Amino acid sequence: MPFAELDGFKICYYVFGEGEPLILISGLGMDNTGWIYQVPVFKDFFKVIIFDNRGIGKSSRTLGPYTIKMMADDVVNLMKYLGIKSAHILGSSMGGMIAQEIAINYPLRVNKLVLCSTSPRPRQLFLKKLSEGLKDLLNDKIEDVVEVDSKKEIFEKAVSYILLQAVSEEFLKKNKKLVEETFKRYLSNPYYIETFLKQVRAIRWHNTLDRLNLIEAETLILAGDKDRLVSPENAKILAERIPNSKVKIFKNVGHAMHLEIPEKFNKTVLDFLRGSI
Repeated sequence: MPFAELDGFKICYYVFGEGEPLILISGLGMDNTGWIYQVPVFKDFFKVIIFDNRGIGKSSRTLGPYTIKMMADDVVNLMKYLGIKSAHILGSSMGGMIAQEIAINYPLRVNKLVLCSTSPRPRQLFLKKLSEGLKDLLNDKIEDVVEVDSKKEIFEKAVSYILLQAVSEEFLKKNKKLVEETFKRYLSNPYYIETFLKQVRAIRWHNTLDRLNLIEAETLILAGDKDRLVSPENAKILAERIPNSKVKIFKNVGHAMHLEIPEKFNKTVLDFLRGSI
């Protein structure tokens, strides 16, 4: 597997297909395999780049806190490493927050932007759900991360709770084996719990609300009307503040839309990137 050396740590990445670059950015705690239903389709039209955020999957970790801006810089540095001047950027959930920071701080790096199930300032429902799920690890405060080395069982229960908010029970039942194997693989990383909590803290301080007007890229905002983690109201807020943007709300769909309705999701994204909508 290929690695890029970026500012003292290694980031694991993969490239599929040819054409205009399309970078997919994963959400909280997710590695690059979260795009399992997108890569086989998108690679026929674009050069698709997927990767593991720092500390996740095969990418190495760094000491100290993480921020959304830091992870956005990681993506731009990966682009530089690969010799990519600009690309379409698609981010889901936390990945959408990272994508916002890229578009705001590096406008020339972004061709078209796709923001999925995300928010400019997740201080309401999203943080409440994270607090509920992780309260035994966070002492009821997102800011105060406690030692977790001996609390793996508590963490597993917490993430299971959050997972139930991200996807439907029907999806979990149909994909039980896949979900179990993925979660087991995640926990095989000795730094996964640490990284997950660092990402939660990064989300806690994410705020692009007053800078969204700086986004120059044509933007598609996607949300599910049954999203229990990030209210679809956030999609409307993003659209109101991003100058050249449009919104699509999927009916009867939750947070992880790219996993639950991959065919509809893929078609919508491709139509947008190829200029059909």
